[in-house]
Amino acid sequence: MSYYDLDEIISDGQRVPCKFNVTVPKVGYLEGTPGTDVKAGTKLELPFWIAEVLAMSPSSPNSDEAFLDLLQPDALQKRVINAIKANPVSLDVHSISPHFYALVEKWCLLFGDKELSTVAQAMLKERSDEINNFAQNTRGTHQESGFLFSLDEYEKQLYKASHESYKELKKWMLE
Repeated sequence: MSYYDLDEIISDGQRVPCKFNVTVPKVGYLEGTPGTDVKAGTKLELPFWIAEVLAMSPSSPNSDEAFLDLLQPDALQKRVINAIKANPVSLDVHSISPHFYALVEKWCLLFGDKELSTVAQAMLKERSDEINNFAQNTRGTHQESGFLFSLDEYEKQLYKASHESYKELKKWMLE
């Protein structure tokens, strides 16, 4: 991943739910009330990049308590995981989160969630077969399917790479 990767920047901007452990003065603009304090116990959604830093930073030099706790995003709730386990190919991943795999990766790295990692890997394996099938279709019948609209950004890159590879292979074979 690159510092200048737009998908990485956008995925870091995904909002995740947080709960403040301490009162933080004068940052009320985070909840739409400029100039006020954010009180301990307040739940807000913050961009992942700042939430991650605040979740790992101690609230004072003599404390082990972080500024806030990260709460599990809707895209990673048990009902979504169960839907993935039931039928990952029919799932509209884009509507769950346009950067679903990036969110899963960041969450698993931060919390070591092995079950989520295993489920996401199995999902990608199953969906990649379908993505590859669509990428090799040169007749345009894939236009009729909603599957391609259900892809998250990583899967779209996978589709594009697979489609380009198939076109290059076909071109090479005709030479």
